[in-house]
Amino acid sequence: MEEQFNQIADQYDQWFETEQGKVVKELELKALLEILGDLQGKTLLEVGIGTGLFAMEFRKLGAKVYGIDPAEKMLEIARSRGFEVKFGYGEQIPYPDNSFDITLSMTSMENSKSPEKFLQEMVRVTKPNGKVVVAVLNLFSLYGIVRKIKGLFNKDDLFREMHFYTYWELNRLMKKYLCDVSTNSSVFFGPFAPKFILKNAHKFENFGRKYLKPFGALLVSAGRKC
Repeated sequence: MEEQFNQIADQYDQWFETEQGKVVKELELKALLEILGDLQGKTLLEVGIGTGLFAMEFRKLGAKVYGIDPAEKMLEIARSRGFEVKFGYGEQIPYPDNSFDITLSMTSMENSKSPEKFLQEMVRVTKPNGKVVVAVLNLFSLYGIVRKIKGLFNKDDLFREMHFYTYWELNRLMKKYLCDVSTNSSVFFGPFAPKFILKNAHKFENFGRKYLKPFGALLVSAGRKC
């Protein structure tokens, strides 16, 4: 899987510069920041930092961001953006116990064959009463359905081997290892949204998060290390 990410490293950020990509990034970032809370002066480890695209936003808000990733070319880009990063997997995070105020995984746990170990490691490196945040792709969303169908017909598709989560599955997993768990979702339209939807994306987002919480494209869950 990391080889596929190495191959697309140089193009990874480009989709977020498209008309739809900009809207998706804005909505996902808003959902993440709401659940992350105040970042000023906080140490944050991003498990699966990739190119550091979202980490740059956390840094702007005062967080000291560290990262790990198994894709070396992604790490090269993150380093060029000034982040302290290490090669590593979520199932064996190369940091000591109780190191960070916040540990975040953004669309990385889907690639893990041992998600419980992945989450346990995130908890381990988080300080007592610190925050653990996991964001994953949602199986029961318009994006999730389209991606899974595409994967059935293309053995080289990036999403083919990923495990997409449901709202209830993620919530149960988080509650197994964390206290005060809260789960929401973001992006309630599909991958081919017309301009009308994109122009009114925040209205759809507000409606979706109020009435369709289990069905957004990105599930976002946070809990406190007990």
